[in-house]
Amino acid sequence: MIHRRPGLFASAIVIGAVFCSIPILCAQDSAPAPQAVAPAPLAVQGLDALGAQAALATDMTFNESMLKAAGQMMPEEDRPIIAKLRSIKVHNFKYSAAGYDPAALEAVRAQFSGNGWSHLVTKQTHPPAQAATAGASVGIGPVEGAVPATASPARPFDPTRTDVWVRMDHSNFDGMVVVVGNQRNVNVVVIDGMISPLDLLHLRGHFGIPRFGGDDLEDRQ
Repeated sequence: MIHRRPGLFASAIVIGAVFCSIPILCAQDSAPAPQAVAPAPLAVQGLDALGAQAALATDMTFNESMLKAAGQMMPEEDRPIIAKLRSIKVHNFKYSAAGYDPAALEAVRAQFSGNGWSHLVTKQTHPPAQAATAGASVGIGPVEGAVPATASPARPFDPTRTDVWVRMDHSNFDGMVVVVGNQRNVNVVVIDGMISPLDLLHLRGHFGIPRFGGDDLEDRQ
């Protein structure tokens, strides 16, 4: 005769239910872990309008693999900066004497007002002071028989303005746009990745980034 033991059978059911409530011990398919969403590529709108008026327009793009390769030729202290970047895009526009429509450039600048962007700017260049003539500085009058020098026409001063915007991701810099412009030239640099204003100063003159003057990037917000 077979004796059934209901209590033991019921205990096995309870134990099995407990074990199956622990995901790591069950053979059930678990939901996949959420994948990190890659940040959208940093892009600048309105460049077509600037390019349409330019006598010469050039575009350069350095993707992540190109930056890593080029970083091996950079100074040792600059390599960690390159390693944090996803891409660098440089847009250069050269214009005739007529220049370009200022509204087209202002439209590019305006898109970085707010929305996580902070505006930094170097000081705009100013015309050099007029130097006094040597004769006037020492009180020497005209020399008899000397041929008067013909003053060459002064070249019109073309002030250059440099704007820098940085995008914040929580407490980190995650993207930067640099616009360097005067009447005959406009350079737009789009740096996608983690970069600080100090990093930008190290990259001037590399990857097509203009060697703009000024080390005093100031927060304009």
